[in-house]
Amino acid sequence: MIIQKFGGTSVGTASRMKHVADLINDGTDKIVVLNAASGTTNRLVEITKAP
Repeated sequence: MIIQKFGGTSVGTASRMKHVADLINDGTDKIVVLNAASGTTNRLVEITKAP
């Protein structure tokens, strides 16, 4: 079984997301794990620090 993991800058722009989609949709069976897009985790951390 193939496992592919994508996150951060690999899904940070629309063109990068399209590239990842092409890799995922290649016709082979696989497990795909996606993390937050680039910068999302940092923004969520900043929200938790807000007064």
